[in-house]
Amino acid sequence: MFNTEIYLSTFINILIFTVLLIIISVQLFFVWKRRDRNFFLKFLGLVISGIIYNVVEGLLPDDRFGVNVISQNICAWIVGLAVALHYFIYIKNEYDLVFFKRFSLSSIGMFACITLILLFILPYTMTGSLEISRIFFLSFFLALFILAAIVVIKQQAIKYKTRKTKVFRFHDIAGIFAFFGLISLPVTILIFGDDQFIEQTSFSVGFFVVAVDFFLYGLRKKEMKKHIPFEKLSVRETEILKLLLENPNLKYAEISSMLHISEKTLSAHLSNIYKKAEIKSKKEIKELSKVYRDSIIA
Repeated sequence: MFNTEIYLSTFINILIFTVLLIIISVQLFFVWKRRDRNFFLKFLGLVISGIIYNVVEGLLPDDRFGVNVISQNICAWIVGLAVALHYFIYIKNEYDLVFFKRFSLSSIGMFACITLILLFILPYTMTGSLEISRIFFLSFFLALFILAAIVVIKQQAIKYKTRKTKVFRFHDIAGIFAFFGLISLPVTILIFGDDQFIEQTSFSVGFFVVAVDFFLYGLRKKEMKKHIPFEKLSVRETEILKLLLENPNLKYAEISSMLHISEKTLSAHLSNIYKKAEIKSKKEIKELSKVYRDSIIA
């Protein structure tokens, strides 16, 4: 299309991402002074990643570029891995997915880069066979993704059972579909090879599911405020709960010091908070804070 290697389906994906880019940019302009603007910024970055992925993967490789095909393919795979990592980090944080507690996101990114070099770039440059190289690389990651998918489904199912509203249940289901969008990359490439329509459409669908969930943010925000009944709390209890929601890692001694009250008095306030707000423990506050902190406090 347009005298390039881009398929019509890929062009449609790019158009959809561009429309999303415009809409989010306008929204960001109006929420710039709000505390939750980072939520919009992160999604804007994800949309830009989606555009980059479709453009690069659609254009490369192309014999008319004057660069050898191996270099073009390596470039495309590096971009693909970078976008996949960005997507992974976004859905991990947005849906509070826990995979490897002992490994930071930076170490996971470093591991993915080293694996790309050892299992794809080196075999590809040595053999010149794209098929062999991608089988090595993608089979390894597909095995990891399948194991991770079991964890994701279990986590989201537990959350789903505790939800009282449809909007939060959809959020949990969206987390599963978003992760399966990531899994679709190695699956479609291994089965269909360089089929631009199947590969890029399946991965882009994961982005679009996240986009639908993004536009439900306002409803989740309203429901979360209802879920935390501040109107039932005293002024001091509200102050304590907001402190915990803003920074769930605060120790009780630190809160007592900040509010100039004894730990015994703090314990009594927390007991009232848990009872009135139907919160079972500080762990539950921490779980709420991870995903919905901006929604509650904004």
